[in-house]
Amino acid sequence: SNLSAIGDPVEFQALWTATGAEQVRATLDPAPGAPGAERRARAVAAVPGLSPGQRALREAVVAAQQAQGARFGGWIGLRPGGTGLRRKLYLELPGTAETLAALPFAPLSRRLPAVRALTPVLLGLDPVRGEVEIYAAIAPLARDGLALLLADLDLPPLAPEALRLLTDLRDQSLRPVLPTQDQGLSISWGSDGSAEALTWYVHCDALLGPAARARESLLAFGQRRRWAMSRYRALSAPVAGRIPWHGLVGLTLARSGLALSVTCATRCEAWQSCARC
Repeated sequence: SNLSAIGDPVEFQALWTATGAEQVRATLDPAPGAPGAERRARAVAAVPGLSPGQRALREAVVAAQQAQGARFGGWIGLRPGGTGLRRKLYLELPGTAETLAALPFAPLSRRLPAVRALTPVLLGLDPVRGEVEIYAAIAPLARDGLALLLADLDLPPLAPEALRLLTDLRDQSLRPVLPTQDQGLSISWGSDGSAEALTWYVHCDALLGPAARARESLLAFGQRRRWAMSRYRALSAPVAGRIPWHGLVGLTLARSGLALSVTCATRCEAWQSCARC
């Protein structure tokens, strides 16, 4: 699978709110090794219940993939919700920023002056919450750009708190440009078209070092803040003497507050241990 850099068809995400509550999410490759069109078809079939507006977006992206090609097509997301797990559809976004403006969802055509070199990567559709989310690669974001983005999206002014969290996590002061060269951004909108959340992403190894060092930094950070870390500790436990691969660190600034996340690929034994936490 090309879902994760090490070929695993499942990627887990540990997420913590600013109060330290812990949640585990997962992303699945619905057909490892299959062509993008088959993966997309299986992902679409696995996530029913989209709203009319979400269905229109789905069909527009499917048409764009058919016209321009697709590397992986689509994934399936799993998130805690109610008494079980709710599903989320992820579709690969081919093309450039102009692809977004052509999609039938007005907020996607909005210009964000703080963001440079935006390259679309994924469309996320959550049928339960009615949300639309765009994931994109971006040029390194200026430290002051985070506050500008929040203002442009009419989101709460959480930038100072988020930058303090990032400084504490790295145990280093921030420069005028946020750390690491390869950065990503996701923006989530509600069914009424208002922005609900902004997430800044970076590769974990570039931000915190190799997996073993990153795990040590995250656990120490959580301990300092008295956060719940039992599920992440189980997910990231050594397998055959090695710490599982860590993918992305995310910093989410939302109407509901601040959150920190990290993705990792792990084995079934660790997942079963995590489920008992």
